[in-house]
Amino acid sequence: MEEDGATNNELLLVAAKQDSEDILEDIFTQPDTYDINYADSIGNTALHYAAQHGSLSALELILQQPNVNIDARNRLLQETPLHKAVQYTDDPSVSYEIVQILIDYGADPRIQNKNRQTPIRLVDSGNQELKSLLQKATLALQVDARDIADDNSEDDEDEGDLTD
Repeated sequence: MEEDGATNNELLLVAAKQDSEDILEDIFTQPDTYDINYADSIGNTALHYAAQHGSLSALELILQQPNVNIDARNRLLQETPLHKAVQYTDDPSVSYEIVQILIDYGADPRIQNKNRQTPIRLVDSGNQELKSLLQKATLALQVDARDIADDNSEDDEDEGDLTD
């Protein structure tokens, strides 16, 4: 008897929505039968759906797969999984944890959607903890490269003084 005919790519999206570890683990044992970045007709990947539906277990399993595009944008609003995660309001602690995990895996909180909104602009106004997390992540990305370059340029000047 034939199942419903769903491909592993389609099952990947369903499992992400439903936080189904069993289905995901089964799919992940079949390399070359799925695309971890497969997107549906509106451009949402499994990572978008896991973030949007508060599927913590699915999110972590997906992120452990190689070549996951953590900043994939959907077609409709050009939103990343991080945009979806901050809009999950069923349980603020789950939303916080999903955002933290995405940031830990390298999600960029500076990306703007179609309406020029970064994820922090989509956070519920009462959720200061989540806003603070995103502010810190954004600052960390802005500070890194420039500060390192500034430190090195000062060292170069000091070395020049020694030889004069």
